[in-house]
Amino acid sequence: MMPINFFSIASRHAEWAAVRRSVVASNIANANTSGYKARDVEEFVVEPMQQATALETSHPGHVGQAGATAVLASSTFDAGGAAYHSGNNVSLDRELMKAGSLSREQNLNAGLMKAFNRLIALSTRG
Repeated sequence: MMPINFFSIASRHAEWAAVRRSVVASNIANANTSGYKARDVEEFVVEPMQQATALETSHPGHVGQAGATAVLASSTFDAGGAAYHSGNNVSLDRELMKAGSLSREQNLNAGLMKAFNRLIALSTRG
């Protein structure tokens, strides 16, 4: 059984959040630009690692191993939203909702990292 590298996953999530924040800010900044197409970054996903063991799963729908790797996706065009008369498809409401959600995710990630770091520091005290 492979251990979960919590700090690696949290670090990858922070990198993903920085990229997504930049894309959302760019969408907001170009909301009035003719012909601008909104962009987005695919959701951050943690997938179970594939390991070659005989006791991997008891059912095909179950997650087999505790180890995980983070997948950082590339930016893509945002397919949602209708185009306006200027030719762009930026919805400020949707972009501000993304920014708020991203802020909550970043705060949660930072809080978990802080708590986990504190736990490790307390466990190493003699």
